[in-house]
Amino acid sequence: MTETLTVTAGAGGLRALLSRATGIDADASARFRQYTDGTVDVFVTTPFDVIAARRVEGTAGRDGAVVRAADLRDALTEGRTEIGPACDVAWPGALPPAIGFALLDTLPVTVVRQLADQGQALARQFSGPLGPPQSLLDQTVLTVTASDSAGADSSGDAGAAEITMRMVFTCTSLGLIPGAAAPESIPRHLRVSTSGTWVRVDAPFGSVYRNTRQSVLQL
Repeated sequence: MTETLTVTAGAGGLRALLSRATGIDADASARFRQYTDGTVDVFVTTPFDVIAARRVEGTAGRDGAVVRAADLRDALTEGRTEIGPACDVAWPGALPPAIGFALLDTLPVTVVRQLADQGQALARQFSGPLGPPQSLLDQTVLTVTASDSAGADSSGDAGAAEITMRMVFTCTSLGLIPGAAAPESIPRHLRVSTSGTWVRVDAPFGSVYRNTRQSVLQL
């Protein structure tokens, strides 16, 4: 069975995400979530126990389909809708909830740059084949609590979220945070939201998700 994805807007951004994801993990997988408004969330695995995602306009041939991220990257590069065979068994677990995330707070540009610098410094220091050590990836670099001014994208209960270096390193490795040379029109903030055991960080060029329960089970 050949899986398909028709993208009508956002192909360039998704291709950039996939190129970076496959650059750090050649065996990365991508999974589709189709919405009724004609958009698709494309989730991508990373070696950091964090899932990255980018939303495009289009139609997935099958909701929930899993394909090799490299196959999807190549299909987008060549302008094909046909991707390749399904690889559903390769997906590591459940997707984050489609709804139910509550916004905790929006981080200002100064915090964004600080976190990005930490991630980039980590990448330079540990550039070997094994990447950063687990102890550094598990470090909490920021604790975000609910802000009175923060709105919510649903009726989810907001509380607090620990942002680990895993999430920061994923954002920087995948190019989700704009650099200083990016146009001023590009937002310079991160939105932190939670839903149950999931923490989501929305960056200007994509989102990352971490399941804190999964992290506990791995201890």
